[in-house]
Amino acid sequence: MTIASTSTAAFFIRVAAVWLNDAVPLPIDAKAPPLPRQHGSRMDVDGVHHCRPWKAVTSVAEGSYRRLVSGGEPPTNARKAFALGLGADIPGNTSGAQVALFAAPLHLNGPFELAVRHLLLGGTVAVLDHFDAAVWTEFAASVGARWAFLAPIQIARLLDQANRRELRTALAGLQTLLHSAAPCPAPVRERLLRLVEPHVVADYYGAAEYDGTFARAAEGQAGARPIPGAQFRIVDTSGQPVPTGSVGIIEGRSTAGCLSHYSDEPCRTDGLWRTVGDRGLLDRSGRLIVTVTATAGRAIVGGVNVALAHVHAVVAAHPAVRDCQVTATSDDTYGQVISARVTTRAPLDLEALFAHCQAHLRPAERPRHLHIAHTDQPLSEERDHAVTV
Repeated sequence: MTIASTSTAAFFIRVAAVWLNDAVPLPIDAKAPPLPRQHGSRMDVDGVHHCRPWKAVTSVAEGSYRRLVSGGEPPTNARKAFALGLGADIPGNTSGAQVALFAAPLHLNGPFELAVRHLLLGGTVAVLDHFDAAVWTEFAASVGARWAFLAPIQIARLLDQANRRELRTALAGLQTLLHSAAPCPAPVRERLLRLVEPHVVADYYGAAEYDGTFARAAEGQAGARPIPGAQFRIVDTSGQPVPTGSVGIIEGRSTAGCLSHYSDEPCRTDGLWRTVGDRGLLDRSGRLIVTVTATAGRAIVGGVNVALAHVHAVVAAHPAVRDCQVTATSDDTYGQVISARVTTRAPLDLEALFAHCQAHLRPAERPRHLHIAHTDQPLSEERDHAVTV
């Protein structure tokens, strides 16, 4: 059952109501246009499931959006929460109902899952409806946050925009600052560690399709170990495991009964190996080192997964567009952004194209770089446009 995600207590109440009705909550972006059905995939999650599902999210698989259903192990099991420092009764916590702070959209898998797990284990969740560096620092200090979830782009903005004294005060109360959703650039992490003790800063790598790895900066080693109940392997393009230390495709699964499947697939009772296309290696000590998250058909824009096929379909649907190519390009601020090369069949009104994209695409999906050429236009007259979204 779809639920428009809002950073309010009412959102979590609606999630609980869906559970009480024996349905599966599917949080969606309240401000985004609806996603179309693609390639025959079932985009809803209603129906009979035997895997005891408790959540569904929108994932990117093979370049398209698909609904992923998760079940098996219930979120009241403390295994994953405790591994990431969540839950009121986590070993070593003496502060009572620990406050966990989220300033990321709750329709995204990571914030939604971790916030729900923390609540169900007796913790307190504090949420912001949008991220602003000054607001975050003030709010974190006022609610006494002990745990915080931040995407790398949010960390960079805190370091660049927040008052340094106020930021130190807000960060001083944290026991865990978890960065996830996208790889954290080394320069950003190094700047953060000048303000926060290494035992506070933690990295979580995972996906909606499988559990992940967790490491605190104090460990001083590359990569991270799988959390209890998570298992990883590295395979080649044919799905065969590669030797230890070799780079290949990352596959993960749960050995703790946490199951997931796409909504157009049957439920499974075994831990199926799954991949989102990321690449990396396992060292001899079992630490997973992620080397590449740039995957064909997918972009990670500021921590948000974007299906390039969807963006292509929307841009190509504009009446002035004859053909287009959509790619993910590197960006110092967002990690990746969307670029589009457009060939037009008629004079193109840029404002109309921008309005078309705003009406049909979320902010992370909108092309930030446009290369435009008319079918009969000389190459010397082609135009490039940088777009501020």
